[in-house]
Amino acid sequence: MVIPEKKSLKHLKTMSTTVQWFVWCSLNKIALIASSHGSHLQPVLFKPGSVSKLPKVETEAGRMALERDVTLATLYGIPAVLILRHQSGPFTAEVHVHTLNGPGQAPVKSHVLKLGLSGRFAINVVDDLILVHHQASRSSQIFDIALSGESDGSIRYHTTIAPAKSFRPTTISIPGLVETQAHILQIGCVFQPNIVIDAKLGCLWHISLCLSELCSQIKDLSTCTQIALKRTNGKAVLLKLLLENIKQEKPTLHKIQTAFNHINSVYRDWVETELQNMSATPPGAPLSIKPVTPVRVLIDQKEMHTKIFQKLGSEMNLKKLEWVLIAYITSLSEYSIPTQYDINELLVIILASQHKFTALQQLLQYGVIANSKPLACLLLSLGNMHPSAVQMALDMLARIDATEEIQEILLNEGQILAALKIAGDTANPRKYLSAATAPEDLHSVLIYFRNNQHFAAAFKKDERLMSYVQKYNTIFNEEQGS
Repeated sequence: MVIPEKKSLKHLKTMSTTVQWFVWCSLNKIALIASSHGSHLQPVLFKPGSVSKLPKVETEAGRMALERDVTLATLYGIPAVLILRHQSGPFTAEVHVHTLNGPGQAPVKSHVLKLGLSGRFAINVVDDLILVHHQASRSSQIFDIALSGESDGSIRYHTTIAPAKSFRPTTISIPGLVETQAHILQIGCVFQPNIVIDAKLGCLWHISLCLSELCSQIKDLSTCTQIALKRTNGKAVLLKLLLENIKQEKPTLHKIQTAFNHINSVYRDWVETELQNMSATPPGAPLSIKPVTPVRVLIDQKEMHTKIFQKLGSEMNLKKLEWVLIAYITSLSEYSIPTQYDINELLVIILASQHKFTALQQLLQYGVIANSKPLACLLLSLGNMHPSAVQMALDMLARIDATEEIQEILLNEGQILAALKIAGDTANPRKYLSAATAPEDLHSVLIYFRNNQHFAAAFKKDERLMSYVQKYNTIFNEEQGS
């Protein structure tokens, strides 16, 4: 152990083993020690104050591994051993990925990257993407083990997510030359995670990922969405990608909904994790040691509303926007995420502007559009466009037991007896009597209150109620006299 203050080393532990070569990972403090010509690979974990052996990497019997073919990396927070395997025959080179899932657990070969090429290769890891550089063709392939691939039950097989590409030519100034020259990178050796060295030119380069360019090379929207969701700066790229796909003349709605599903799956998992962190842990319960991968791209409903749907409202066909909104709401429902008011409001306005009140009624009845008091108020404001909007508002308020609001609406609509029936014994006599301007309504309301024992005392205590009795006597005595 290094003691910087004393500028000295402290002996911790002695381990006796044959070492032919080793690979070191500074991030995870793991050394991979090779013996028996590379057929035995032993991980050793270094911690402050301790050194411990991990279970051996299970490799194919009799197969040796060279130092240049072994890479230690971290993929989505999990240490991994990447071993390049040259199979017999052309175009059969593969990269076997062994993951170290936890302390004391044996490394497991969980992924195989099919390169489809032969020759010499080098490997880098950039933003959890595996870059495999092919020396002969000067091209690089990109793999993402988080994507689904063919599986035999224990191992997933992956192919490159985009066509193999060469690095962009770089303009550099070389001493002794007057003019700068464009130079194509020739990979001599690599260092993890993202450093390559051009031995011929004597330059060291850092590899960075241009996510927008990568997505432009991938034709499948679902794959692009999954890749962008797991990249460090993927949010802006993903929102732009969605907007461009929806704006197409004939967008494929099921592919757009699949993209929504990926976005909402990440959002739901994040919500569940937050709720678990907020909940109290019972005394004596064991603490979870499962690593939690931080969410890199989180797109909630507010961002979808402001960055996607609002921009589309003024630029595209309303019918297309209607279907996109329904696809998004359906995706939210599949992942048990309540739809926020802004999304429901926009869908109601779009349907009303197209006079699709029958479709609106069906969406409300089947629960596609969530019930809420603000949304009921919006439906009420659409009553001048279609009479059924008021009834939709009343039905919505009834589903959420908003009896007071229903009474107010019925009173404003002049349906006094219907409102009184809903109010029952909770009715305010003076409110209903003041609303009963028509003689027949006044007669029915006053008779109801006078014959109901629950309200009999109110007429004795409140003198203002007697004015309605006098008004009633005046009206009906005049009618009888005439």
